[in-house]
Amino acid sequence: METRKREKMEEKKTYYLSELQRGAEEELEDQIKWYEKEKEEYDEDDLIAEVSENNIPIYTYELLQYASNNFDLIEPNDLAGDSPDVVKIIQYNIYELLMEDLYEYLNERKED
Repeated sequence: METRKREKMEEKKTYYLSELQRGAEEELEDQIKWYEKEKEEYDEDDLIAEVSENNIPIYTYELLQYASNNFDLIEPNDLAGDSPDVVKIIQYNIYELLMEDLYEYLNERKED
């Protein structure tokens, strides 16, 4: 009984942006390794955009949970357009955040 309770607590998601960033960085690294292994060329900008988009949560509940832990996510931005809803604003802000993070990650990777 105690073990099941502990497992459920470990499964709980915390909704911190660092989790999204870490997941996106891991996916980007996996994609780059695949391209290198297959000796395929890739466009860094396209790859970063694709990975960023893939790591945006799709469920409204999750988006609102991330926003509740990161109030900056509800600030309208240029991507959101003239009259976006809150969910779209959160999605666009996460996208921009992931894009910035992945460019930094890629630059650090090149320096190493």
